[in-house]
Amino acid sequence: MVLLFYYLSLLNLADAILTVAGLENSLITEVNPLMESLYSLDQGVFIMVKILLSVTLWLFIFYKRVPKSNLIKALTLFAAVCYTSVICLHGFWLIQLI
Repeated sequence: MVLLFYYLSLLNLADAILTVAGLENSLITEVNPLMESLYSLDQGVFIMVKILLSVTLWLFIFYKRVPKSNLIKALTLFAAVCYTSVICLHGFWLIQLI
């Protein structure tokens, strides 16, 4: 479970970088309404929120408070699979730059 939290935090940071690169080059659009509004407000705010989300996961790990329930495990695994798919899509779209 701890590894999944690390994995999600890294995917979140990768998503921030790839999203900014894709948006700046008009290759992608942000489909998450909350993140789109943050990005529209200010790119720095968007990046800070993404960093804070990853730091939150790291704090769960650091303070040994990673939930152990089956529901949280299932949700975390589902999120990891979905986020991996998103990162793959970002990568595909950004390859178009080359």
